[in-house]
Amino acid sequence: MILSVCPNPSVDTYVHFSSFTPQEVNRATMEQPFPGGKGTHVAMGIKELGEEVSLLGFWAGPSGQWIKHQLEEKGIRCIGPEVEGWTRTCYTFKTGDDFNETEILGLGPTVSKNDISTFYELYNNELESANSVVMSGSWPQGAPDNSYAVLIGFANKHKVPVVLDATGDLLANAIQKHPAAIHLNKSEAAAFTGKQNIMGMLMALAENIEVAAVTDGKNGLFYLNNKKVLHGNVLIDKVVSAVGSGDSLTAGLTVAMLRGYNNEGTVRLSVACGAANCLRHELGMFYKKDVERLLNKVVVEEFKMEIA
Repeated sequence: MILSVCPNPSVDTYVHFSSFTPQEVNRATMEQPFPGGKGTHVAMGIKELGEEVSLLGFWAGPSGQWIKHQLEEKGIRCIGPEVEGWTRTCYTFKTGDDFNETEILGLGPTVSKNDISTFYELYNNELESANSVVMSGSWPQGAPDNSYAVLIGFANKHKVPVVLDATGDLLANAIQKHPAAIHLNKSEAAAFTGKQNIMGMLMALAENIEVAAVTDGKNGLFYLNNKKVLHGNVLIDKVVSAVGSGDSLTAGLTVAMLRGYNNEGTVRLSVACGAANCLRHELGMFYKKDVERLLNKVVVEEFKMEIA
């Protein structure tokens, strides 16, 4: 079983406009809600690839219950404390102008020390049956900046590998606990490492972890494992939406590591999952049949570049 940790789930909503005018009243033409949050997207991707997955999060109010219901219908077991307030809503604008793909991220609930203690306790219990852990995204208000570091410490004691996708102080504290792998996009990796090129970012990340993955949008995935760097990419005809592609790639990376794929196989599955997400209108989701169709189209090659 893979345990996906999503401390700050959300109702991810596409809001469609024929056009969007700042400082004016804008009327939506359609709304489409989806279960969201980075770790939720990852869990859905893992399930679609055929692996057993449980999702651990904080759940607040009717919006939290709606997300849980949607996921449980997909066969994803949801666990975690019920907390005061409402689980957040995040919006993505779909327009025919420059505001297309604009995102507004909601705040969500504030969690107490007791809520966090319960979360830690449930997480520890799940480690007894987990083969792998993936943890992604932000934490709700009230959580300390060492929250992921604490979870990785617990996983290390159980000898359960962790794949991490986080930023800021959460990342800075967590990486000191040496997760098995990390996935960041290029801008996140640059901000964290202070490096100006991909190779420099990867080598800086590798000081604390064995596997480092940095994505650069349409330029693909750069993957470092045991001092070897591979680049993987695939061309697709039409991008419907790239929102959630990084999370889909994280799902592929987690599954490939669990299955013991070699470096090329890991890059191939990860890239295919990220690209498959771009082919559908569902936010942060992909279909296994699209992944299978793209797998052999992924171009994987050794990447060499001077470190800056």
